[in-house]
Amino acid sequence: MTNLSATARTWQEKVIALEGTLLSNHPGDRDSRSRTLCRFTIPDPHTASLYLRRDELRLEYNNDHELIVKAHANTKSQIVASVSDLSEIEGFVRSVLAQYARRHALAKKREKVRGFKSKAIVAQVKALAKEEQFDFATESDTQKLKLFVKLSESHLIEIHVPFSQFEKNLPRLRATISSMRELYSNGLRFKVASIKTFPWKLEWTKHHA
Repeated sequence: MTNLSATARTWQEKVIALEGTLLSNHPGDRDSRSRTLCRFTIPDPHTASLYLRRDELRLEYNNDHELIVKAHANTKSQIVASVSDLSEIEGFVRSVLAQYARRHALAKKREKVRGFKSKAIVAQVKALAKEEQFDFATESDTQKLKLFVKLSESHLIEIHVPFSQFEKNLPRLRATISSMRELYSNGLRFKVASIKTFPWKLEWTKHHA
């Protein structure tokens, strides 16, 4: 146990010295039967995500006294890899950080594209709102822009414009808003509802009947 503790401290010092690593601890590692030398994570520097135990990597000895790294150690998807020296761990850490960087760059690119599409939608609706004198508001998430068009002091319509269908839907947006406002002004009321909410006593009239 004394020898393992000394070895564990040595490996912990080596691993924490690697750029991008963060040590983690577990009470079970103090057990004399534990083969774990070091627990560590490679947090994404571009996010503020909290440390989760499932993200933890374990450096330990197997039954043949070979050095291994375990990922997802307590799950059915456990991954085990042999380690010959510190350079292999260092290379792995660098590859994970590079993957984080690529993912972050792609997310920024997508965010920029979504921003461009949102501005294009808002510009068209703003021009229409000025012509036809109505108020509107917008909000967006990673998938779509939500457009709220005021029909009266009591009612509004909510239109979802998926960014993935931006090119197809943008030319239709002006006509859609104008048509729905005209229907409303003529006394018609409408909503989009789930089929599951359809009254069970009613029957559909089939178009092919």
